[in-house]
Amino acid sequence: MDRKKIASIVSAVMNAPLITLATFIPLVLKFGGGNKALLLTITSVFGCVLPLIMVILLLKIGVISDFYATDRHERFIPFMATIISYIFGVVCLAYIGAPPAITALMVCYIMNGLVLSVITFKWKISIHASGVTSPITALVYLLGSTMIPLFMLFIPVAWARLELKAHNKLQVTAGAILSSLLTWIQMGIYINVFI
Repeated sequence: MDRKKIASIVSAVMNAPLITLATFIPLVLKFGGGNKALLLTITSVFGCVLPLIMVILLLKIGVISDFYATDRHERFIPFMATIISYIFGVVCLAYIGAPPAITALMVCYIMNGLVLSVITFKWKISIHASGVTSPITALVYLLGSTMIPLFMLFIPVAWARLELKAHNKLQVTAGAILSSLLTWIQMGIYINVFI
């Protein structure tokens, strides 16, 4: 198997919605109490399933030219569609009185998405890098330092995006660092101040 094929597989497996799905699972198991099934359903549907469906629909109707919206000029609509899904997710979580940690992470996805969408108007920051480091940052914040080794997942993601020439080193690095900082700050604010 050639390098580009491997990089394509890594990019697909480490796609932001799939990482979102995987991130909520340990949080629901730890904080979900008797509502685990409902919480898993809400976070899965609004954090992963609907965003993926919307991207596929946008691809089918020609709004984006490929699954990852490689052309940054095509990224605004997928960003907004995904953010709307996250907003509905937050509303549902608030309605059922979800644990603060779970609601806070869904709000982080909204705010990070808004920041990245604004940046994308001028510059193609890496969504893949953000999509892996932001949720890991949340896991470290909420579950402790035992989650730190998960940051190693950034390495294959960064390699894949560079190998496919989807981003340069600065775009990948900026996506990782900015999203990590934003997530850490937000988790502190949401959990300690608002929630």
